[in-house]
Amino acid sequence: MDGRLGLFGGTFNPIHLGHLRLAEDVREEFVLERVVFIPANMPPHKEVHQDAGPSHRCAMVKRAIEGNSYFLCDDVELKRGGVSYTIDTINYVYEKYRFREKPFFIIGSDLLREIDTWKDIERIKEKVNFIVLLREDWPIEGEGAPPFFHLVNRTLDITSSEVRRRIGEGKSIRYLVTESVLGYIMKKNLYA
Repeated sequence: MDGRLGLFGGTFNPIHLGHLRLAEDVREEFVLERVVFIPANMPPHKEVHQDAGPSHRCAMVKRAIEGNSYFLCDDVELKRGGVSYTIDTINYVYEKYRFREKPFFIIGSDLLREIDTWKDIERIKEKVNFIVLLREDWPIEGEGAPPFFHLVNRTLDITSSEVRRRIGEGKSIRYLVTESVLGYIMKKNLYA
């Protein structure tokens, strides 16, 4: 692989159709050869509510992206264990993957407000470009020059917390997640 690389980190608790559609939009808009989904083991800035556990979250990502040759899942943060720091993952990406120009790191606009608290953020900014996805409840303010690029042509109101809440209430999550993820959640009795 020598093309442009996108990195999509997150808890994916669980991964839903919004994640997948946004990743596809980013892939097309920025002409990426691959989008690598990287499930967090333990995010440093976010408490994971009703956590299915890193191994279940990773298994759901793998099922959700099956059949899309542009998407792949890397479980480096699970294998590393402990707190998942972005700089460690980016250093790993530079060692493992071949790519043309700096990788693109995909984040939601909700994370932009706290980005300066990330470990070694200045080194991160040197090593990646950020693609910032607009979330309606977190409009973009400020940052608008490289390494920050905005993708604002689609907002999807599906959230992982909504998926978990609906399961807890005994409501359907069909068409919010892929059929393979739905089957996995039911089989493993997650979030009930």
